Amino acid sequence: MLNLLQLPIELTIWWSAITIQVLFYILVFLRLNFIRPLRGIPEYLPPVSIIICAKNEAENLRKHLKVVLIQQYKQYEVIVVNDQSTDHTAEVLVEFYQRNTNLKIVHIPPGTVKNLPGKKHALLKGIEAASFETLVLTDADCRPATAHWLAKLVGSYMHKTEIVLGHSPFEKESTFLNKIIRYENMMTAMLYFGFAKLGLPYMGVGRNLSYKKSVLQDFKSFETHKNIVSGDDDILVNTKANSRNTEICIDKDAYTYSVAKKSMQDWLNQKRRHLRAGFAYKWYHAALLFWFSLSQLAFYVGALWCGVALSNILVVPITFTAILLLRMLILWRISKKLVSADLWLISPLLDLVYSLYLLLIFFLLLLQPKDKWT
Repeated sequence: MLNLLQLPIELTIWWSAITIQVLFYILVFLRLNFIRPLRGIPEYLPPVSIIICAKNEAENLRKHLKVVLIQQYKQYEVIVVNDQSTDHTAEVLVEFYQRNTNLKIVHIPPGTVKNLPGKKHALLKGIEAASFETLVLTDADCRPATAHWLAKLVGSYMHKTEIVLGHSPFEKESTFLNKIIRYENMMTAMLYFGFAKLGLPYMGVGRNLSYKKSVLQDFKSFETHKNIVSGDDDILVNTKANSRNTEICIDKDAYTYSVAKKSMQDWLNQKRRHLRAGFAYKWYHAALLFWFSLSQLAFYVGALWCGVALSNILVVPITFTAILLLRMLILWRISKKLVSADLWLISPLLDLVYSLYLLLIFFLLLLQPKDKWT
């Protein structure tokens, strides 16, 4: 019989990782099963400025801008910032402008000297042009799920809310890479939604995010973190969001969809650029995410290590199977809420790949090649 007072060191480390994982799944993820969408009264929803930053996005604007412009909403404007595009973005915007009175175009000519990197300069130009206090951000390559996207997202505001975090899934495709990307996107959403409901909001995605103009009044991180090309959305939420002023919107009608990268290299380059903003997070946010990632990898490595070193102890395979079943049970309803139910059955395999991805992206971040806004 195994002496619990004298556990092998490998088993002690593995069970420590399991404990951290179980705490995350129960305290952070499980609560998302019980979230119900908020419903604002349409007549009382505030006027909204939607901001889209576009750089060489002519084709995406042709496909998706029309859905943004036909939202079932009482009063809103759509501001598209044409950020030094060299394709036909300007011509496409003019075509839409001639047919839509609620479209406003901000043009940044090619060659403009910008004092902020990435899309930060374009975003601030869009905010300056906004007529209304409530802002909604999305991207040119994003398709709102329905004509009620705006009403459902803004309807999540409560009396003291200043920030609403939305979800932006990727379009479903048949490739395994697409499944990996969508699983990673689901896990990211579960983390920032779960932490927000725990009272520790730490990030949002600019593909589907809303906040009040007043949030920016004393926000200096665009300037203080201008060495980071992306992360304008992450850093804003990480700096200004708290348990009282942040809500989440988990509503299928309020999602925005985009197409995932087609190659592993393109995806990893994109994620490396996005995740670099994590270095600017508050220390306790970074620490919690670090321990989640480390325990995620240690769960699989430890299972292999203990399985080999302690092959005569049945507790290893039994514990491993039990934890996988517990996680799948918790993921079942959440995956449906986040329109990823097709990934549920193969989630253990995708989770193993996700753990390896966390390790790989860590090393890519250490290399720190120069990023750019393309």
